[in-house]
Amino acid sequence: MLTRCPECRHKVSDSAKTCPSCGFSFDPQDLERYKQQLERLREHKKEVNRKSAKLQLIWLLIFAVFIGVAALLTD
Repeated sequence: MLTRCPECRHKVSDSAKTCPSCGFSFDPQDLERYKQQLERLREHKKEVNRKSAKLQLIWLLIFAVFIGVAALLTD
C-alpha cells in the first residue's frame, strides 16, 4: 500500500523506512518530532495572525479618525 510522505508529498510504500525522494525518516520517533514541529508552527502562525488582525484594526481606527477630523474641518 502507498502513503504520502509528509515532507515532500510523494507516494511511498508504507513499509519504507525513509522517503526515496527527500530522505524523510518514517521512524516513529522522527514522525512524533515532525508532528510536534508542525504544531509549534501552527501555534506561531496563529499568534502572527492575531497580531496582524490587531494591527489592521488599529490602522482602520486611525484612518476613521483622520477621515472624521477632515470632515469636521471642511464644514
